[in-house]
Order: sequence, then C-alpha cells, then structure tokens
Amino acid sequence: MNSTARSKGPAEVPEDGAAASLGHGSVQGNPLLVFSESVIRHDGAAGTRGFVVAPVRQLHSPQPSGGGSHILIAHDLTPADTSALDLTQVSAFCTAAGGPTSHAVQVAYSLGIPTIVAAGDQVLTVPDGTMCALDGDTGTLYSELTESDLAAATAHRDRRATRPRARANDGSTPVTLTGTITRPSQAAELRAAGADGLGLLATELLFLGREQDLTDEEQHYRAYREIARAVGGAPVTLRTLDIGGDKDMPALGLPREDNPFLGVRGLRLSLRRPDLFLPQLRAAYRVARDEGAQLRLMFPMVTHVEEFLQAAEAAREVQAELDAPVLPLGVMVEVPACALAVDQFAGHVDFLSIGTNDLAQYLTAMSRTSADLARNIDPLHVAVTRTVRAVAQAGADHGIPVSACGGLAGDPAGAVVLTALGVTALTVALPYLPEVRDTLGRTDATALATIRDHALDTGGSRHLRDLVTELLDL
Repeated sequence: MNSTARSKGPAEVPEDGAAASLGHGSVQGNPLLVFSESVIRHDGAAGTRGFVVAPVRQLHSPQPSGGGSHILIAHDLTPADTSALDLTQVSAFCTAAGGPTSHAVQVAYSLGIPTIVAAGDQVLTVPDGTMCALDGDTGTLYSELTESDLAAATAHRDRRATRPRARANDGSTPVTLTGTITRPSQAAELRAAGADGLGLLATELLFLGREQDLTDEEQHYRAYREIARAVGGAPVTLRTLDIGGDKDMPALGLPREDNPFLGVRGLRLSLRRPDLFLPQLRAAYRVARDEGAQLRLMFPMVTHVEEFLQAAEAAREVQAELDAPVLPLGVMVEVPACALAVDQFAGHVDFLSIGTNDLAQYLTAMSRTSADLARNIDPLHVAVTRTVRAVAQAGADHGIPVSACGGLAGDPAGAVVLTALGVTALTVALPYLPEVRDTLGRTDATALATIRDHALDTGGSRHLRDLVTELLDL
C-alpha cells in the first residue's frame, strides 16, 4: 500500500510507487519543474498523458457551488463512471487502484483526460479543495503545494500548452491515421483532427449506463446513423459488442466469472446471445443501406477462425435479408491464439486490427486492471513487439491491411514503434492525433529500420522510448 511521508532532502521515486516527499530540485521526469521540500507526492502509474493544476474533489463529495474544473480522486472508476464524467467539472482523475490500460483509462484516453492510477489509498485522504498538480506523463499527483510551488506548476502547465513543435515538411505520415471516440458528440471533430475516418468505434461504450438498450435494434440504428452523418461520409469501423472483463453490464444479468478477462466476452458472448448480436448487425446494415455510410464490421476477442466464419455468416444473412451493401469484415487480433494462427484468417477476413492493450495483457499474463502490476505491464515487451511484427508481416504477405489501436497507438513513441513494426494504420484518440502525426512526420526509412531492429531484439518501453526520442530529436 502506498504511503505518504515528508523528508528534508530530495527523494527518488520509490520502485514500488509509494508516495514520498519531494525535496528541493527538479521533479523527476520534469527538469523544468522545481518544487519545495514541503510538497507531498503520490506516485502511481501513468494512465493518460497531460499536466493539470486544479483543486481536488473526492468522488462522492458534492460539486462545490462555485463550479469550476477539478481533479477527481476515487478508489477506482469503471468505464461507465468515466464515460459519464462532466468535462466542464473534471479535468483529470487519480485513482488509488486500477491499471494503466484498464477500460476506464481507455475511455479517459478517448476523451483527452490526463489520468493516474494505482496511487494508493493515501491519495483518498487529500482534502477536497486542495490545490494539486497531476502529471499524467510520470504518474504522480503533487499535493501540499505552497504559493511558489503552485506558481511553478502553473508555469510548467502553460509552457507545455504553448511549446512550439517542429512540423513535418509536407505533413505526410508513413501510415494512415484514424480516430477513435467514446461519445457520439465527438464524431463531428473527426475531420478537424485530421483523422482518416473512425478506425474503432467501441459500440458497447455508446450504451454505458443504459445497458437495457443493447437488445434494441432502433437504439443501435439511431446511434450509428448519428455518427455516420457526423463524420460526413468518412469510413467508420464498428467493433461489435465487447462486453466482459472490466466492462460489467448488470442489466444483462450475465453470470459472475472468476476470470472475466478469460471468460465469455467479446464475440464469444455475441455468438451465445443472438438477442445482442443480431440487432446490432441489422442496425449497421440498415445504416449502410439508408445513409450510404462506409461501415466496416470488426469482431473482438476472436480465438478460432470458426468463430469468425460463424459471425460472418450471420452478418451476410442479415445483409441479404435487408438488401444492404456488402460490408468489409475483420477481426481484432488480441488473443495470442489468434495472433499465432493469423495466417488461417488471411483467406477470410478483409482487415485485421491489433488490440495492443489486451494482447500485452495476455502475452505477459498481467491483468490490465491490477494495481499491484500497474508499473510492471509493458506494452512494448519484446514478446509483444515480435507478435505485432508477425501479424503485420502476415497481413502484408496476404495483402490485408493491419491496423493497431490502444493507448500505445496514441503515444508518440509507441506510434513510431508500431509503424516500424509494419502496421499500415493507427487508431488514435482525437486529442492525441496532432502530436502523433507530428512525430510520425519526422520519421524516415533509416530511423524506422533501426527502431524495428531494436524492438525485435530487446523491446521494452523505456529502451524504445529513449531510442525514439534520440533518433527523432523529440
């Protein structure tokens, strides 16, 4: 369990992430940020990037009458909790538990909210209204800020917001960049963000808090139609329902599982529950027919090629019944069995999308929601990078596009590594697209080859991040 303490001199970041005081000098990871020795640091794991200075508010405390934006503090948040956040009142959050690639963090990522997870129970004692600085890059919440500390934190935040960024000469990138959203209202931002369509629409997230509508074809139809109209004809990849794991939906009455991430989730559930699957398929094909929408259907948590063939047959039957256009069909490559046997899918699918969060979880046997493992999960472990490369190569050999999604795609260094490994497209949350595009625009074939070789030889986030930073002068 994390603890908080003061000391009279500088303190290193503890290996176990325990909260500790920060003495005079620069903040680790932020050489331009200097705090006094009275500052208390609560070290967790970085969830989503960003730096926020604001008063904190505990989850169950009432919103102050004066309004304004806060850093929300909670023991943990579900994806539904995160999706329901009012962004005029919450600018970031810090949780005592949770994991950096949990679905709650992924929702925050799509909304552009800086986050810290696994900061320990001591963070729950920070009083409401306390001015704090939250550094999503390093995974640290700073409290007990003096006036000079607050001035330093505010100046650092402002420097980050206004720092100039080098631009690529022609704005081109070596891969296609698509977007991902959580709320239908974000769809209109797609074109302004420079995304070439929606590379992943996690359809279950559209229904958080109203799970009873998941069996209602008209509810799906209206949601997909709204998004199709908002994107103005851009391609949209609908991922069919990925329910299970840490995305619990009580209204469905699903049985409790001891290992929900290894249980009946994703396509496994859809094939067992036609009442969930068929309304979704019918709605998608109706929107494609009625609106001329460029939709693609993608199935999650596929293990056997037979599962894909069964789902594809159901989709084609719906398409024929509705006299709708034929839609491209693909799979999420996130189960190691699918990744290792991806050649068996090559003759059947139209596209592949690597889900880096779940793939890393399963390859390293580390739960994406475990606070104890939050600082151990490495999305660039050499086993992950080699698997990504193998899937990308299989796609290239069979002429099938291979995209990658997850928090790694929205991290500039991670996006470069994925590109070096051979994916043809990246799906990035809209708030992070400009920085990813800028970084990719600085790459060349020589740098990508060097990064690829290192990724396949040793892997590792720290090593690869340092390498990308050095080669691209970030």
